[in-house]
Amino acid sequence: MAAYPGKPKVVSEFGKFLYKSQDEIRAVQNAKLKHQMTLLEKYSPYYGKKFKEWGIAPADVQGVDDLQKIPLLYKKDYMADPMSFRLAIPPDAPVQPHERILWGVHYTTGTTSGIPTPFFSNTHDYFGNLVQLARMDEVGTIGPGDTVANIFPLTPVPHIGFWKTVDYSIACGAKVCNALTGAAYSPFPIHRPLDYAVDMVVKNKATVLSGIVSFVRRTIMRAEELDKDFSSVRMCFVLGEACPEGMRTDMKQRLIKMGAKDPFICSGLGFTEMQGTTLECTERGGMHLCAPDLHFLEIVDEKTGKRLPDGEKGLLSITHVDRRGTCFLRYVVGDITTLTHETCPHCGRNDARVVMQPIRTMELVNIKGTLINPDILKTEITQIKGIDEYQIVFTKEDLKDPFSLDKLQILVAAAAGTDREKVKKEVIERARRAVEMTPDVVFVEMVEIFDTSKTLKSVRVVDKRPKVD
Repeated sequence: MAAYPGKPKVVSEFGKFLYKSQDEIRAVQNAKLKHQMTLLEKYSPYYGKKFKEWGIAPADVQGVDDLQKIPLLYKKDYMADPMSFRLAIPPDAPVQPHERILWGVHYTTGTTSGIPTPFFSNTHDYFGNLVQLARMDEVGTIGPGDTVANIFPLTPVPHIGFWKTVDYSIACGAKVCNALTGAAYSPFPIHRPLDYAVDMVVKNKATVLSGIVSFVRRTIMRAEELDKDFSSVRMCFVLGEACPEGMRTDMKQRLIKMGAKDPFICSGLGFTEMQGTTLECTERGGMHLCAPDLHFLEIVDEKTGKRLPDGEKGLLSITHVDRRGTCFLRYVVGDITTLTHETCPHCGRNDARVVMQPIRTMELVNIKGTLINPDILKTEITQIKGIDEYQIVFTKEDLKDPFSLDKLQILVAAAAGTDREKVKKEVIERARRAVEMTPDVVFVEMVEIFDTSKTLKSVRVVDKRPKVD
């Protein structure tokens, strides 16, 4: 197990909460949830109505174990009327000013419509989020001595990860420099090429690379091509997509070639509804929640809504136990994973940990009548040496005929000097093992798969099959 295991020598006042006993943490969650339920009944247009429909009163939910009385909430419900999930706290309400003052709005994109959906945070939420981010820094060993290279690319509305990188750097006193790469957008016409991000890391002697997995990797690859000195880099904090073992190994090996010493590849799972991310205290050690006094995570059965025990695979849901802007109860995030509440054997913290690499439910693909997980195939391909980029394409033998046989195509951008026939053979073998299909392997230029000037992250899976009504 690599990199930074063990309880830190100095624990902040914020961080001490995660070392409380599980009973103490649960008591705080229960108390905050009871108050949250009262606020939802009074000020939430959505829950005020739903509680009456469900026959549920705030007193019926005395703690997190009572959450199973409440139906699961899905993104489609939220997107149907996002404003109804924002607490409508009037000016004369008996609450503190920071509980009703709007701090900011982030946008989450709909899975099918692509319509940005607002997620509101009050000043109360922002203060709580800074505490969460400070704990994240401690878990990930980021501190005042670090310089964080923010490699989150810009989008029409800057990615939440871009802003949170700035925030978590501020929360721990680290320096931060922003690459500002990504697609140009007329109201916000800043766009810097990937080479700028590389030079920024070198110039500022950045110790932490923060960004989406594939974009950080591409930055490292470009630095290697340019023969740059990345010896200052001790850590990559990556999220936004899966970071399989092959990806970790690839990034570590490339960084070591450029002078880095045993770099820590720290993977996280973040989503807008949490305003932060889970992250590892050591590689493959499980992703810490960091803010159990703000959120409660469950693994639930989609059909019954029943909470599943630790170690059992199911849908991840989040309940806000202390929010004043947009508030959810049992909101299904869209990931299949597992949780544990046991004391972390690496650092001794007692918050919940995500212990299985999450699978996005939207990425499950029905092939020849069988539901498969492309992540298995991605894990296999990332272990093949000589592949710079790849893309998995599900298509048809005849795209004009939706009832023709399913076909698997894998686009490969091979590294210079690679034996393509050897790579092709290994891709075919691993694909057969992973999904029991023989792919067509097509070699293309890297930019055809992932153009860093146009896309936020590498699109690993594409389904081109025509829809059948």
